[in-house]
Amino acid sequence: MSPNLPDTSAWGDPDWGIRVTPRDGRGIFLPDCLVGRPGAVPDLAPPNHGLAQRGSVVDPKTPDFDFGIVQKTEVWADNIADLVEQAKQGQWNATTDIPWRDLPELEEDLERAVCQICTFMIQNEYLALYLPAKFIGRIDPCFSEVILFLSSQVMDEARHVEVFTKRALANGGGLQYVSSATEWSLQSLLAQEDFTDASFLLHVLGEGTFMELLRFLEEVSPDPVTARVFKLARQDEGRHVGYGLSHIGYHVQQRPEVITRLAQAAEKRTAFLQQVSGASPFVLNAMMTLAGGGSSPEQIEKGRGLVRDLYSTMHNKRIRELVHVGFDAETAARISELHGSGVRNFM
Repeated sequence: MSPNLPDTSAWGDPDWGIRVTPRDGRGIFLPDCLVGRPGAVPDLAPPNHGLAQRGSVVDPKTPDFDFGIVQKTEVWADNIADLVEQAKQGQWNATTDIPWRDLPELEEDLERAVCQICTFMIQNEYLALYLPAKFIGRIDPCFSEVILFLSSQVMDEARHVEVFTKRALANGGGLQYVSSATEWSLQSLLAQEDFTDASFLLHVLGEGTFMELLRFLEEVSPDPVTARVFKLARQDEGRHVGYGLSHIGYHVQQRPEVITRLAQAAEKRTAFLQQVSGASPFVLNAMMTLAGGGSSPEQIEKGRGLVRDLYSTMHNKRIRELVHVGFDAETAARISELHGSGVRNFM
């Protein structure tokens, strides 16, 4: 005998008959779940939907959770479901996927440089963990794919904190100096309260530049184990940048006027690149030491030239990516120049 169920005649009817088929025995992929009602992503999250998954039939008496982010344009990216799948496939283990036993003994100046870079990286990785984490609870579950992706980013950044800490402690060195300039810059970014502004500054400008820094450090690493640490971290950052570019591109397409606001957000942080590329003289010296292969005057001068080349590469890449998401070339060049303006103070 069936139990007495509530009268749901005013709620609407749920989906039935949906069958999502695994792909060649590899499992069910998230993009394949964008069918029926779950596949209809509204421009504005409905009120009183609570913590129900998109597509559920919700009791009208459900309380309003008062999520702060309820508009699709604020968070959405057309490739978001694919990015969630990529994030799962790209996970690695900072304990077992780095061949720690193969780490060779390095000259003291090179080991100090690696440890200084790792100390700096940890600061930035904490910021890249805390910033998306503070927004996750503000996003309406109607945009569940975004929540899943940002949660994977938090996991990625936590792993980066772990791996850079382990590298700093693994080879006779230790954690090094922390610049207050870097801390002030990171604090100003963590204070962002608008998600799109924060995503633009973090995912597009910050991590976009950070990817080039990690690529550079991989290339100039004094040993293969350290190079692998930077390589695996860079691969993760690529997904975060992919989300940022897709999200900002979608937002600009839907609301072109947002470009002005994003440009203003960048203008307020003209020294932001300092915390990525060497506002701290300790970090800049470490970069030049690694790039030059040592700390002799000749090696430092060689490293200085390679770091200059890196900054030029960062600048040109930022321009290309900003134009790609909808900025005109002049505005893109101005934002990139502002973002990198702190570099010249140390060259």
